[in-house]
Amino acid sequence: MTFSPYSKQSQLGSKRKKTNRNFSPSVKQAIFERDGYKCVKCGKGIIESVPHHITFKSQGGTGEKRNGVTVCRSCHDWAHGLKIGPYHEPAHLGRKWFENWRERRLDQDGNYL
Repeated sequence: MTFSPYSKQSQLGSKRKKTNRNFSPSVKQAIFERDGYKCVKCGKGIIESVPHHITFKSQGGTGEKRNGVTVCRSCHDWAHGLKIGPYHEPAHLGRKWFENWRERRLDQDGNYL
């Protein structure tokens, strides 16, 4: 039996489509406007300069409007499991809260239902 290795390029294909995972300036603006320039969790008006990716970029989350949400620093940390929530929710529940928020509140284009 002979071993015939394939190059990485031949395994992936030469026309691999690259998905942009960052929010474009127009998508950032649309997310902030949709959310009224306030954190959707606690309502603070002092927000992060970049929306939070509900599905993390490291897990395939895209830079689409439906995957972004306006958050303050504290709620952003909670979303990443770094601290307790603004109403003393456990740190591990932040990510799920934002996923549920998206499913309850947004249509497929990322607009409010």
